[in-house]
Amino acid sequence: MLVIIIVIIAGGGVGGFLAWYYLTNQNVPACTTLTPFSAYPVNMTKIQSITPLGNLNPPAHTYPTDHMYFYPNATAYPNGFEVFAPGNMTITLLSRVNYNPPQTLNITDDYSIDFVVCRELTARFGHVINLSAQLWNKIGTFGSSGDKVQTWEVAGRHYTSYAKSVSIPVTPGMLLGIAGIGGAMDFWLKDTRVTLSWVNHDWPSEFQNTVAALDYFTPALKAKMVTYLRDYLGNPVVPANYTGKIDWDVAGTVRGIWVRGDYTPGQIRAEDIGLSLVYSNYNASKGAISIGIAGNSTWDQNVYTFTPLHTGFANRAFADVTPDGNIYYYFCEQFGTPGSYTKVILLKMDDASHVRLQFVNNGLTPLPADPRSFWSQSASVVYDR
Repeated sequence: MLVIIIVIIAGGGVGGFLAWYYLTNQNVPACTTLTPFSAYPVNMTKIQSITPLGNLNPPAHTYPTDHMYFYPNATAYPNGFEVFAPGNMTITLLSRVNYNPPQTLNITDDYSIDFVVCRELTARFGHVINLSAQLWNKIGTFGSSGDKVQTWEVAGRHYTSYAKSVSIPVTPGMLLGIAGIGGAMDFWLKDTRVTLSWVNHDWPSEFQNTVAALDYFTPALKAKMVTYLRDYLGNPVVPANYTGKIDWDVAGTVRGIWVRGDYTPGQIRAEDIGLSLVYSNYNASKGAISIGIAGNSTWDQNVYTFTPLHTGFANRAFADVTPDGNIYYYFCEQFGTPGSYTKVILLKMDDASHVRLQFVNNGLTPLPADPRSFWSQSASVVYDR
């Protein structure tokens, strides 16, 4: 019999109802291969692209996202794509998530599928638009007695999740549902043999043990799937076949994830008012500043990118920025072209646990090549970790 401990973490991931399963029964087989997935998880002919780990989309995903996205070729296949079991596994949880207001294309409900691959590997498919007939035949209606119900809110949208514990063994290639209508399908994978590290583990605890799902497919399948790793414009990821990264923290520097100084646990997610000073998941050579709800609608809830330098105070690589008393400035790609920048982000570390961020908008007037004279302590926002 499958014995599990359910760990529920509110407010994160698809629908906010993360229940990762840490197996305690020795009858559950340990993982015997590094590539247990032997079937494609989706109909590959109907997808447009795959997004690496670490996507940034504040405020819901201010921190690097702990799952990959499978985007549909919506023009050619408006009815989405099929979702399949990628290997031998046991489905342990099926959830229906209700959205108010609706998602894109007026979608009010979708589903997630949690499954156990082996003792160390647990996974989830999210934003599945409908379950297959095989799964519907094995479960009752959602919201029935015994289902777990959870509600939360992110960025003005109200969510309600109805989660049904099940134990359904499936084999590679079994049809599980349809996804890719109105957006991407999410694919989480957690491997308890992999331990990630942050300076402060309080906020990213739900991201622990995250791995890139594509790395667990047989070589032939992975070789095809990595060709779909592209950005929103269809450009291949840099470096080639890059599957992403989410743990960027370097102690004593600004690199990594932060939360606004007035954060109060239990009132709002840290990520909603967070700050990420990391690298782009589409181009790992590009620095990325991801700002959640910072209290200034002219610049928060956005991502800004730049090419890092290792000397001087302009666009300095985050791992080089320390509590040295200096102000560093970032002329990001979204702020214009060299010589005509009218916007800049200023950073200064107070100490190893506090960084100040100030956004300067000089209207129509180009800023000087060195804009540090615009620094204002009182205009900066303090972030902690």
